[in-house]
Amino acid sequence: MRLQAFFYLSGNLLQRIYPFAETFLLTALLSVEDFGRWSWATSFYVGVLSFTHGGIPAATLRYSALHPHQAHSVLRRAIQKLLPWMGGGLIVLFSLGWTVPEEVRWVTWAYLPALGATLIGETIRSHLRGRLDDKTILLWQLSSSLLGLLLTGTLGGLYGLRGAALSRALQPLWGIAPVGGLLWRAWQAPSKAFPGFGRFGWIALWGNVAMEGVFVLPVWFLGWRGGSEILIAHWRWATLLPLSLRSVLAQIILYFYPIWTQRRASPWQIYRSLWPLLHGLGLSGALLLAAAGMFWETFPGRAYLAARPYYWVAILNGYLWSTEALALPNILSSKGYIAYFSGAYLGALGVAVLLYSTAGSNLWIYLAGLGAAGGTAGVIAGWYAYQMRGNTHSKGSPDS
Repeated sequence: MRLQAFFYLSGNLLQRIYPFAETFLLTALLSVEDFGRWSWATSFYVGVLSFTHGGIPAATLRYSALHPHQAHSVLRRAIQKLLPWMGGGLIVLFSLGWTVPEEVRWVTWAYLPALGATLIGETIRSHLRGRLDDKTILLWQLSSSLLGLLLTGTLGGLYGLRGAALSRALQPLWGIAPVGGLLWRAWQAPSKAFPGFGRFGWIALWGNVAMEGVFVLPVWFLGWRGGSEILIAHWRWATLLPLSLRSVLAQIILYFYPIWTQRRASPWQIYRSLWPLLHGLGLSGALLLAAAGMFWETFPGRAYLAARPYYWVAILNGYLWSTEALALPNILSSKGYIAYFSGAYLGALGVAVLLYSTAGSNLWIYLAGLGAAGGTAGVIAGWYAYQMRGNTHSKGSPDS
């Protein structure tokens, strides 16, 4: 158990470090304007990714945990379901490239291969996590992270923004090739239907789209309304570290997810047992972020000083999104209540859009919308979990 936990934490630490290392590299290598263009294109990629996975990774995680002896067949089913969604996502991302200035357009299009690679990669990762095969995840993440950073640093240093974009275009080579053998074995596995798989993924999709929409819409609004690469760069740096707190704690949630799926406990019981750890880590992370803000002039540097006041408020938002807004919907999902997972995040998106739509170029209003959305998700999911406090079985399991 301890060795498995080590593999899991190490692999996910690498996965979470990669975006920061890439951001630090590009901040040092690119001008503020070029970094804003990169962030604008990245927001399109993240946004399209959020609604073109079809909820397949979420369904793969749960069904691989429910059917550990048929996990390769689950992965085969998942890839079959994923391919149409991937095709649609590529069309949408290509189309979005035509809505932005030329300097952002070709960076957006460079993300097309990365989109396909990420969709497949997240599905494979969910398959491995559901099987508790964290050693394979660690080795895969180590090799892909090193190759990705090497390419980004080398090409970005030589050719600037165009080189960084090229490294993303090559992502299928450094991101998916290391697990090509696993894909082949899954394709040779028996084909099975797994009733409920598609429905679970479809409902999960709406929750994931809503959640990601809360995070990416500010950049979209800032780009389309104001067209200011500098404002986008400031938003990116103000929220990067605070929202990373949610990413870190999400790995703890993901570690327990397959265990919760198989455990006889109600969502409310799981939440109450998790509460001290959740808030202890959330508060500790927020204090570390506050300490990091004292060195802002050193990094990201004086060019980003105007973003520091927003950073302090973003820390509170990061805390909100790292506690109840993160844990409660995922606990409900692990027990099969996927509609409640999606309902919480759809409610959060509604609140966020109400504020974002009035913000214009005012970053303070975007921060208010982000925080209000986090609070809304936690309250809605908490109410659902309390209503399910007497249900200890996992929906869809053999004993439910």
